[in-house]
Amino acid sequence: MTRTQREGDACVACHKKWPRPRIRIGRLPDDGALFACPECADGLIQDLQENVYPLPRRAAFS
Repeated sequence: MTRTQREGDACVACHKKWPRPRIRIGRLPDDGALFACPECADGLIQDLQENVYPLPRRAAFS
């Protein structure tokens, strides 16, 4: 990942810098936000929502 992507100045998928990406799609280990342009975010967010299933509370905190 490039420096501009890590700083939120470029899309994490296509590297587009203008217009600046505004859709937050994730976080880095240092709590920095990851952003994507609308075109890339549509594909990334749909895949994440379809494949993520919450754990039952007792399984997550036992």
